[in-house]
Amino acid sequence: MKHLLKRLVVFFWKAVVPKRARNSLRLWLMLETPDRPPRLIEGFGGGPVVVLAPHMDDEIIGPGGTVMRHLSANCSVTFVFMTDGMAGDPRAVELSSRQQYAEMRKDESRRAAEIVGVRDLVFLDGPDGGLADTSEMVAGLEKVLAERKPAFIYAPAVTDNHRDHWGTNRVLRKVLDRLPAAATRDLVIRGYEVWTPLPANRMVDISDVAEKKKQAIDVFVSQTKLVDYSRAIVGLNQYRSMRHFFGRGYAEAFLESTCDQYREMFDRISLANESD
Repeated sequence: MKHLLKRLVVFFWKAVVPKRARNSLRLWLMLETPDRPPRLIEGFGGGPVVVLAPHMDDEIIGPGGTVMRHLSANCSVTFVFMTDGMAGDPRAVELSSRQQYAEMRKDESRRAAEIVGVRDLVFLDGPDGGLADTSEMVAGLEKVLAERKPAFIYAPAVTDNHRDHWGTNRVLRKVLDRLPAAATRDLVIRGYEVWTPLPANRMVDISDVAEKKKQAIDVFVSQTKLVDYSRAIVGLNQYRSMRHFFGRGYAEAFLESTCDQYREMFDRISLANESD
């Protein structure tokens, strides 16, 4: 019955909703009150933090300032890198050169982590450009979360349209169902933005650590020579400050959810993707 209902919903979606309108409509369907302004997060204690980064640099580009706020509140922070980073430069074709490139990216993340103050880094080495919810990836992330017991997980927002960012969410979605209920009951998941601006319901003032975040971004020379991340992300964080600080500071935006809310958002987007 459930499978039949799902098929009917997909059929209705395809028949009624114009394809060009689907991405926008998906966002509205996920938000019961889309006109509610994002709330400013002011407390950063509460337990361990795990940041899921599809690639080496996402952990800083997205929630880097907020990570420093958690560290200032004496929270432990773990960076988990989902892919091996081998596909970050299209000019690295041979396996040996791609492996060297991946090691360079890992070294960049280690140096960036030193700048912001994170000492716990985990590399799961999934395939860059083809991250999927394989049994190996799910088991690897499950082990990390079972050991760290996070109170907060930062991951790419489910609205991010990058393939590996969605792949990260696919892995997380499966892991959440494998963890004991006690581990997810009070867990807070915050989606961060990189490639796709998100419909924010939370904001963090990072004005006092914005310069250090920029310094950490600049460490990723292998990436910033391809994309001017520093300029783009500083501009994004300035823009996000308009809501609470009238554009006179820097802020990071998040889509915060409980585990149950996260599952619902993920499942709705998965259903919508099937209709394409």
